[in-house]
Amino acid sequence: MSYFSTVAPLGLAVALAALQSPEANQAYERGRQSLDRGSWQEAIEAFELAAEDKALADAGLYWQAYAYSRIPDAQRALELVAALESRFPKSAWRDDAQALAAEMRGGSTRGASSDDEDLKLMALNGLMQADEEAAIPILEEFLTSEKSSRLKERALFVLAQSESEKAHAILARVAKGERDPELQRQAIRYLGVHGSDRGLALLADLYRDLSSPEARATVLESFMIAGDEKRLLDLAKNEPDPELRGRAIQLLGTMDASAELWELYQRETSEDVKEKMLQAFMIAGDEEHLLAVARDRRQSEELRCSAIQLLGAEGAEEALWQLFQEESSLETKKQILHGLFVAGGHQKIAQVATDKAQPQEIRRAAIENLGVSGEDAVPALLGLYRSEADRDVKKQVLEALFISDAVKELIEIARAESDPELKRQAVEKISLMGSKESKDFLLEILRKK
Repeated sequence: MSYFSTVAPLGLAVALAALQSPEANQAYERGRQSLDRGSWQEAIEAFELAAEDKALADAGLYWQAYAYSRIPDAQRALELVAALESRFPKSAWRDDAQALAAEMRGGSTRGASSDDEDLKLMALNGLMQADEEAAIPILEEFLTSEKSSRLKERALFVLAQSESEKAHAILARVAKGERDPELQRQAIRYLGVHGSDRGLALLADLYRDLSSPEARATVLESFMIAGDEKRLLDLAKNEPDPELRGRAIQLLGTMDASAELWELYQRETSEDVKEKMLQAFMIAGDEEHLLAVARDRRQSEELRCSAIQLLGAEGAEEALWQLFQEESSLETKKQILHGLFVAGGHQKIAQVATDKAQPQEIRRAAIENLGVSGEDAVPALLGLYRSEADRDVKKQVLEALFISDAVKELIEIARAESDPELKRQAVEKISLMGSKESKDFLLEILRKK
C-alpha cells in the first residue's frame, strides 16, 4: 500500500477556506460606495475581492453582474448570474439575479423598475446628507416592505453610515430579528464595521440571545472586523459550543493573537480544540509555536502530525528539515517528509532518497513524495535511478517517474536498461501513459527486427 494512502486528511483546505479577511468586508463597502457614485469598473474590482469571502460570495457575484449590466456588458453579467444560480441556488440574491438576467435578455420590464430603484437610492443618499431625520423613516419603511433584497440591503448600508441614534436603533432591530436571515447577517456585519462601543456592546448582548449558530458565528466575525480581541478571547476560553469556540480561535489567528492562543493551548484538554489552535497558529504565520508542538513528544501523534503538515503549508522548509534530523520515529519522519513536500522542499527530499544510510522505509517514502512533486523533482529521480544499485529502489523510482508523467525519462531508461525485469517494468509504465511519445516508442518496439 502506498504511503500516501495511509495519511489521514488533516483539514488544511478547510482551515484555509474558513478564513474571512477584514479586507473582503472593506472591499464590499468600497464596492457599494462605487455603485453609489456610478463608478462601475471600480465596483466590479471591489466586488471581485469581496466575493472571495464565502459569506459575501453570493452578494459579491450579484453586484458584479449588476455593475457589468451598467457598463453595459450583458454577456459577462449573464455569466455571473449563472455562476450565482449554480453555486448558491438558495441565495436571497437569486430572484434579483434572475430579474437582472431577464433585463439583460430584453425579456422583461425589469429595466424600468431597476432604474426607478436606482433613482430612489440616489435620492435617499442625498437626503441622508441633507436631512437624516426625513430619510431614516423612509429607509426603515424600505426594510419592512416587499422591496427587493437589493434595495433592502442598500437601505441597510445607508443606515449603517449614520451616527444617528435612530439609525443605530433600526440597525439593532434588524440584527436582532430572524425574519430575514440575510439582512440580519448584514446588519451584524455593519455593526462590526462601524466598531463603536455601543455597537460592540449590542453584539455581545446579541451573541448571548441569538439561537442561530450561523448568526452567532457572524457576530464572532464582526468582533474580528472590529478588532475586539478581548471578547473573542473570552469566547475562545468559555464558549460551550465546540464549533463556535473553534471559530473564535481561528479568528484570533487572523488577528495575530499568538501569545494569547499559546497560553490557552497550554491549559486546553480537548484534542479537537487544540487542532483548531494549531490551525490558528498557521493562519497567524506562527512557525515558532507550531514547531514547539511538532517537537514535543508529550503531545499526541495526531497533534504532532497536524503541526508538521501546517508547517509545510507555511513553507517552513528549514524548520522541517531540522526536525527531520532530530526525530527518531520512522512514522514521524514520514510525516515530516510529506510536510517538506507541501513546503516545496524537493531537494531535501531527494537528499533523503539518495542517502543509503536511511532505512529503506524512509527512502521509499521520500521517493513517493518526489513522485507526486511534479516535473521539478524528475531530474532528481532520474539521477537516483542511475546511481542506485538496489533493484527494489529502482522499481520505486520507476513508479515515481510514472506518477510524475515523466514519459521521456522512462523511455530513456527503457532504451538503456540491461536488466530485463527493470526494462520490462519501464515499458509497462510507458504503455499506460497514452502520450504521443509513448505511442511512438511502443511502435518502435513493435517494428524492431
